[in-house]
Amino acid sequence: MTSSSGTPPGANTPEQAFLATASHEIRTPLNGILGTVSLLLETELSPAQREYAETIRLSGARLLDLLNNVLDYARLDASAVEIETESFCPLRLAREVAELLSPRAHAAGLDLAVRGLEWPMPIFEGDAGRIRQILFNLVGNALKFTSRGSVLVDVEPLVSGLAFHVRDTGAGISEADQVRLFEAFRQSSTADAYREGGVGLGLAIVKRLADLLGGKVNVASSPGEGATFTFELPLKRAALPPLHDLARLDGCVGLAGLPPATALSLAAALEGMGLAAHQIDLSAGTLPSEIDVVLIGADLPEAIVASLARQAPALVVLRPEDRGAIARFRELGCQGWLVRPLRLASVAERILLARAGRLTADESELTTGEGRVLIADDNPVNALIARRALESAGFNVTVAATGSEALEAAARMEPCLVLMDLRMPVMDGFEAMRRLRAAGFEAPVIAVSAEINPDIERRAREAGASGVAAKPLDAEALRSLALHWTRGAGKQAGAA
Repeated sequence: MTSSSGTPPGANTPEQAFLATASHEIRTPLNGILGTVSLLLETELSPAQREYAETIRLSGARLLDLLNNVLDYARLDASAVEIETESFCPLRLAREVAELLSPRAHAAGLDLAVRGLEWPMPIFEGDAGRIRQILFNLVGNALKFTSRGSVLVDVEPLVSGLAFHVRDTGAGISEADQVRLFEAFRQSSTADAYREGGVGLGLAIVKRLADLLGGKVNVASSPGEGATFTFELPLKRAALPPLHDLARLDGCVGLAGLPPATALSLAAALEGMGLAAHQIDLSAGTLPSEIDVVLIGADLPEAIVASLARQAPALVVLRPEDRGAIARFRELGCQGWLVRPLRLASVAERILLARAGRLTADESELTTGEGRVLIADDNPVNALIARRALESAGFNVTVAATGSEALEAAARMEPCLVLMDLRMPVMDGFEAMRRLRAAGFEAPVIAVSAEINPDIERRAREAGASGVAAKPLDAEALRSLALHWTRGAGKQAGAA
């Protein structure tokens, strides 16, 4: 993706041009490695082969995190950052971050959830892209230093602004280490640096961006007690209605054996819908009479699951990678399921279905797609990874190597989804999306790039992108993305 002068779009100085080019050229082969390993891990491997492949994946992911932080920090030094103002829902923004980081959380055995502390959540005006970047770094940092338990993101509207609280159950941070925590190239301790890797730039980037936006960030922690990072911003509320289309419900929902962060998040959301949320005492053996639907954690013993499902309509709450167990939970009496991190629109829909005694869709319907998908990517490795992943989910896939080829293919095949790489020869993804929309193309178009920052995200949406996704996208992430955008949920602007 270059201009006629050879300078990447949006790069106004030689330093910016170098960073943009270096970012793309370094990330592209690394994305290919990680994507190919994700496909390899879905094949039949011996235990030793699986261990080697998993080691490659973990090492590559750590290298990508390091690269992202170094390039982000260098970009802040190389350019004058412009503040963009737009209206946004902070709860939705936080949930987008949680969905991006949930594979990392689940792979580490951690629970990750978002809780709204005011209902309905008001709309604010501010630089949503940079706020998202700050929150991504804070949540990523919490996951990195939490070995067991959970990470909970609280979204709190203030009288004069907005606050995000990222709470973790990690080892905690001493008072002496907190003083230098936001300095560049420093971690909370030398032991952390050796154990976790990295160069200590994530929180330094957070501090610089917070200062740039006129906000502040601080930490409250003590050893053994976890940590809470709070990011506050002075923002105005927009004169717009909340972005929620959830029906107001009544009744009482029981919560049984859910992970702590998910339980807290869900209890707040249910109360926002008008439902009473009741934490179930499993030792009692019976459900209170007022419970009309029960949400059950997938880690509970089968005997308890079956007992609860006999007493009230039951939905099991599980991770995406546990979908293969849905048939077993059906046999235990569960009427349906919900996948973490939870989406409020799905929660409301499934509760209504369970009350009515209607089973939710079969597992084959959940994981199998249909229709034509167009992949526009000039890198043959990335295109191969995406094609194999989506074909395995049931999609009919066509690949284009340039923006102009993508336009021709879209006119010919009428795809239900387009995955558009932003950096391609002949015609880049930005221009291709503009021409698609100008021609009346209405299906979802997801902009995909190895380099995602607030400026690129803003330009992609202005060009017509329905959403923006960062490489690397492993096979499971690609399938989830395609299924989301080709089903009703991805097209509902108000879905929470």
